[in-house]
Amino acid sequence: MSKKPRSKHEDLKDEDLVDLILSTGSSFYFEEIYERYAIKIYQKCLSFTKDEAEAKDVAHDVIVRIYLSLSKFGKKSKFSTWIYAVTYNHCVDYQAKKKKQFKLVEELRHEEVETKTEVLSDEDIMDINIVTLEKLLEKLSVAEKSLLLMKYQDGFSIKEIAELTGSGESAIKMKLMRTKAKLMTYHEEGNRKV
Repeated sequence: MSKKPRSKHEDLKDEDLVDLILSTGSSFYFEEIYERYAIKIYQKCLSFTKDEAEAKDVAHDVIVRIYLSLSKFGKKSKFSTWIYAVTYNHCVDYQAKKKKQFKLVEELRHEEVETKTEVLSDEDIMDINIVTLEKLLEKLSVAEKSLLLMKYQDGFSIKEIAELTGSGESAIKMKLMRTKAKLMTYHEEGNRKV
């Protein structure tokens, strides 16, 4: 088994390599820093992401961030400590951003499901003949019936219904969805009896 060849800069301290990178503007010396810390950075990222491919992407971002931030290393702590801090902070920021994006996606999905349900229910309601619809409406409570009539007969918007009833718009959407679902259940039950 062949031994790994020694780097020309292997004997230099981290801080000396940083000085060389900053004074020459060359990324050539950064290769040694990369060799020393890439695996540790990856392992730290993996402990956050729990996914190898994602950890590689995050570690790559961390390495780029370290390279671009070398001038901010003030030698107040060991270079290894500074690298750990940069890695840790990047991972925390990444997880927070990911959580925020996930929450946003979930909210959008929820809205999409609500919209789809509403559209489907509206079409189904329109397919019911008027005589059957009147009979079905009688099975609903006064509040439920009023809600449907305001929306579909009087053409009020969700906002207008919310203002008229003193409820929030999201509460009105939810009540409408439940009432339409109840109406469809009654309709399906009626069809099964026939």
